[in-house]
Amino acid sequence: MRLPATILSIFLMTLAATPAFCQEPVAAIAGDQPVIALYGRIVKWAVRLQPMLGQIKPQEWAAKGASETYGKQADGVAAQLKVIAQEMTELQSRPDTLQDGMKALFRVQAFNRSLNSVLAGLRKYQNPALADLIVSVASEGTSDFQALEDHLLEVASQRETEYLVVEHEAQRCRGELTRQPAPVRPTRKPGQ
Repeated sequence: MRLPATILSIFLMTLAATPAFCQEPVAAIAGDQPVIALYGRIVKWAVRLQPMLGQIKPQEWAAKGASETYGKQADGVAAQLKVIAQEMTELQSRPDTLQDGMKALFRVQAFNRSLNSVLAGLRKYQNPALADLIVSVASEGTSDFQALEDHLLEVASQRETEYLVVEHEAQRCRGELTRQPAPVRPTRKPGQ
């Protein structure tokens, strides 16, 4: 059975216009500028925190009775922050990438949880003022992280709507196909 040309063309245009089905990433458009700026602010936030985290010396804490786990946590937090900056930089070129955006958001959340543990050790074994400074700078990113979460929820909602439109159109096309009469095949006569 053949689809009527108009139904097929509408379906294919809808399918091609849906980003989830595109083969290549779509270049950022002018409407993406606020999101690109958001990713840029998060990169700057990470860059500001990096030298402060470099001042944390958990190796020296062991002499004061601290667990060696702090050293691993401090190294992990510094590594996570570098990856956050890298991921946010990459996301600036593809701001509506839902999966990578979610990974980056989860990494930021994991970073914040790990940072709290390291800061407790920093306060107790090294320098409470440095811990307070790090908390102050780290908290400056809170509104950006909330905006990132809101953006990703909006993208997810948009993708779901696009999927529903394509699914609805596919169902409609299937309905059209089932209502069409079956093609009549010429019958062969014996001996032909």
